[in-house]
Amino acid sequence: MFPVKRLKNSHVNVSFQTEQSGRFGTSFDLLNRANIVLLPKHDGVENLASYRPISPIHSVAKLFAKLLSLRLASSMRDIISKCQTAFIKGRSIHDNFLYVRSLARRYHRNRTPMLLVKLDISKAFDSVRWDYLLALMEQLGFPARWRNWVASTLVTSTSQVLLNGIPGQPITHGRRLRQGDPLSPLLFVLAIDPLQHLLHRATEAGFLSRVAKARTRLRTSLYADDAIIFIKPEKKELDTLVGLLHLFGEATGLRTNIQKSYIVPINCAGFNLDEILAGFPTTRTSFPIKYLGIPLTVARLKKADFQFLLDKARGKLTSWNGRNLTLAGRITLVKSVLSSQPVHTLAAVVVPKEVLEELDKIRKHFLWAGNENLTGGKCKVNWPTVSRPQDLGGLDVLDIHRFARALRLRWLWRQWEDPNAPWAGLEIPCNDTDRLLFAAATTIVIGDGAKTSFWHCAWAKGRRPKDIAPDIFAASRGRKLSIREALAEHAWVRCIDLQAIRTAEHLKQFVDLWSLAQSVSLTQAAEDRISNCNASGTYSAASAYRIGSRLVVGLTTQR
Repeated sequence: MFPVKRLKNSHVNVSFQTEQSGRFGTSFDLLNRANIVLLPKHDGVENLASYRPISPIHSVAKLFAKLLSLRLASSMRDIISKCQTAFIKGRSIHDNFLYVRSLARRYHRNRTPMLLVKLDISKAFDSVRWDYLLALMEQLGFPARWRNWVASTLVTSTSQVLLNGIPGQPITHGRRLRQGDPLSPLLFVLAIDPLQHLLHRATEAGFLSRVAKARTRLRTSLYADDAIIFIKPEKKELDTLVGLLHLFGEATGLRTNIQKSYIVPINCAGFNLDEILAGFPTTRTSFPIKYLGIPLTVARLKKADFQFLLDKARGKLTSWNGRNLTLAGRITLVKSVLSSQPVHTLAAVVVPKEVLEELDKIRKHFLWAGNENLTGGKCKVNWPTVSRPQDLGGLDVLDIHRFARALRLRWLWRQWEDPNAPWAGLEIPCNDTDRLLFAAATTIVIGDGAKTSFWHCAWAKGRRPKDIAPDIFAASRGRKLSIREALAEHAWVRCIDLQAIRTAEHLKQFVDLWSLAQSVSLTQAAEDRISNCNASGTYSAASAYRIGSRLVVGLTTQR
């Protein structure tokens, strides 16, 4: 029998002694070894550059690194700039995409000349300088004991390359963060975050022009080493950026690969880009592009922009065909693979209905026919029944149309919970139908009235004032007022063009809204918004989808 208790005691003793002494023992290097394993980055790899080195490390070293990472993770949100979202609780990869897309579309719509610069950091994790990282942590106020722990995990680390399952000679490191170490992602985020501050200082000093108005506070978007920078199409600006990136690379080890980076011009038709980009010899491309795996463009996304979703699903079928899969096996693959593939994209953009229907056809064909031709006789039940919950007679296969909407409603919840998010005030992928559904799925508890919109939030007995009095809303000049601002000295009334109130219907709407406004009593407490979809009161796409599925089944049954 494996001595789990003995293993637990030895790990606890090592961690306790290390924490008390503030350093590792002299033989810790024997426990801090890792085996380098190469994993393919994508299908059909042909050279070593297409592999990613992962370093499974000794359990003792990994346990202590995990303890350090758990401590550090709780403080990352306060330390790291809002432009970085990777490995930080409460932030999402979709924040980056939404911010970049909304900003690019705003520049395009306002005819503001701008360059979107996508940077490629060469061998990011393998290049971080340890002396820089430790000096940075000292400047950030990390205590000496913590820095000693981190330094010990770095300087005692060695790696061995596994070749045919046999480890080679130990390799001593002089820099790099091991991929596979629980602490490495957080240390890397710490290391690259000063890039945003460097660009901000250059902007404050006048070396770089401001790229937007007050609502836009960041010119940079970072997701781990995936960086996008917005900059004016001027040679002086590009030369300054190249110089800053060079200095940053020398100090940190994180050097920019200019050849693999690219630039996307926005409204630059009248500029001589060949001359402007002479000192930045990189690829020049145009929209649409892929950013964080999602199509990005300043125009309306077309069906062709989502062809990659269909190709990805069909590619899975190619590898599954010819295998003796039972119906239960195909159901599992449809639910766990084919249904989950588009979720990342669905959470950030509105995917055309035709693409979702094509994905349904692919899932339907594989579920009922496998690699054979699909005929009507092979479909045991219709697709809406397949999407029902199991306790209601279905197979609980994801309805991607309904789930896409549940995912989009998360933006409205995030908008309420974090009004200072980088993308706050910019365009989000929600239409008026989404907002009505969100209003029905949540309840507003009015406190001081500072956050709740007077016209756009459903505080009036579950309805929005803009729907209760549409003509009064159309005549109002104060459509962005909060409840507190609107009720102060009846500001919402003073913002109405009284000449537009001409009919009995207009007067009725005004009186109804006046009565509702008079019934509101503000307090000193903060406002709250409660989700009606689960007991916790916090909105989640999964709970909203489950409630929606049951409502749809109930309505269908009543018919």
